[in-house]
Amino acid sequence: MNEKKCNGYESMYTFLNEEDFQKHLETCEECRKEHARIQRVSDLIQEAKPYIKEKKKQSRVLRAACAAFLVVFATLSVPIYTVGTNIYEDVLVYNEANSLSIEEMGLPVDEYGFLYIN
Repeated sequence: MNEKKCNGYESMYTFLNEEDFQKHLETCEECRKEHARIQRVSDLIQEAKPYIKEKKKQSRVLRAACAAFLVVFATLSVPIYTVGTNIYEDVLVYNEANSLSIEEMGLPVDEYGFLYIN
């Protein structure tokens, strides 16, 4: 009953050097299973790395295309919008030389010059 109790896989992996850690794995079944499980996860991550890099590259291209579209859209649409809005604006012109008064238009007016409605 002189067995050393294992402090856990993480502490052994963190505090032991590579050689001592491998010796510990030879003697401790629990840590060996944990190491095998973590190694499988690491292998899966290594296998997925090229796909992740490809997705990042596609993402960069997509971002650049979106930025170019926004620049073109903003450049073309803002001037069109500002020119187009003048069509819909109603401008009230009062007392200018070219403007006609209500009386000059032939509409009935009262003594104050306002439109007279019966």
